[in-house]
Amino acid sequence: MPALQTYTTWKITCRSAEDARALEHWISSRIDLERVWTESVRVSPNGVVETENVRHRLGDYFADIRILAESPVNPTSFLLMFHRLPDAGRFWKDLMVNILQEIEARPERAAIAMDSKGEMEPLTLPRV
Repeated sequence: MPALQTYTTWKITCRSAEDARALEHWISSRIDLERVWTESVRVSPNGVVETENVRHRLGDYFADIRILAESPVNPTSFLLMFHRLPDAGRFWKDLMVNILQEIEARPERAAIAMDSKGEMEPLTLPRV
């Protein structure tokens, strides 16, 4: 059986070092493991359509979400690492994508690209 990917890292690239620092600061409040994402789900018990709000706490899906330095010589980029819990439900991918979409919608207009995924934590240093 193949090993499950528990680390997914994205490279975030901004137009300037100032934009990158501003975006890092903003992201730090969005990746708190206590943050709750509310999803509206449509259900049809007995054929009657109802909307139900389902709450998803980041810490129920991820052991860690962290900003890492991409390179000391490239201040316009940084990495965003998601460390999924081994028993996280399917919704972890949706949460990760929602966070990435929030980043894309920011005025810093960052480019986002997959950096790595796998079982081992990326070998980088936390951003100072």
